[in-house]
Amino acid sequence: MGDIPALPRAQWLWTQKSGSSEQECEDAAYSWQSDEAGVDSAGRAVASLYAAVSDGASESLLARDWATLLVADAVESMRLAGDWWEELATFVRDLMERSALHWDAFLTRYQAERAAQGRPITWYEQPGLEKGAFATVLGAEIRATVLEDGTTRWFWYAFALGDSCLFQLRDGRLLDSFPLCAVEEFGITPQLLGSRNHDVRLVAERMRVAHGELLPGDELLLTTDALAAWMLSRKAGGEAEQASALPAFAAFDQQDFADWVDDQRARARMRNDDVTLVRARV
Repeated sequence: MGDIPALPRAQWLWTQKSGSSEQECEDAAYSWQSDEAGVDSAGRAVASLYAAVSDGASESLLARDWATLLVADAVESMRLAGDWWEELATFVRDLMERSALHWDAFLTRYQAERAAQGRPITWYEQPGLEKGAFATVLGAEIRATVLEDGTTRWFWYAFALGDSCLFQLRDGRLLDSFPLCAVEEFGITPQLLGSRNHDVRLVAERMRVAHGELLPGDELLLTTDALAAWMLSRKAGGEAEQASALPAFAAFDQQDFADWVDDQRARARMRNDDVTLVRARV
């Protein structure tokens, strides 16, 4: 059996909406990769990189904290479930039970800290806490699989609830997008996962799943909605616009990314919202 090549590294870039502080950014991202090979349901050696992004709904209280918790739990649920897409309802149940437990613990700490600071929860905040926080969530696994002949093939598997999107690029061009395929599909009320939602069946019905194969040199981008809409608007402009518009994200640091986003906003090409990108190249 052949050795698995080194997994790609995840690059995380983000910036808050114009006029907001870094602490007010309600997007979140998280990634984790295995240090050693595992085995899939067919007995083949595999190794995986996991990543997730989330966009907290500003209308809900503590949306930033919920999004931060959700991306870590999404990665953990994928990691522990193995071939998680084969039993989606089981995966959704694990994610929702895990995140609900962590949310309750977070709220206990949050309320205790507020009380210790002399700022106890007010009567007008209580309904928001009882309603819960809401966010989109997109999770993806990049998996290297060693076949019987010793060769390695690369695949991606993803789930989505809401309008955060995954893009597969090849030679700088958009090959695939998930769960949305056109800029017209963005609306004002995306599907959201609530911290108080315990309806596993409903969430499993609304959650979308997809997969694809990666060739050496392919890139995966996980983005929240503002950048996702920008990507799909470039797709609508045709291949020439795609190729010329995509920046070299690999060379960006945080400041480069923030400057580029600000430039796109100034040109009215991207709406003013928190922006998050997780990128990996095979």
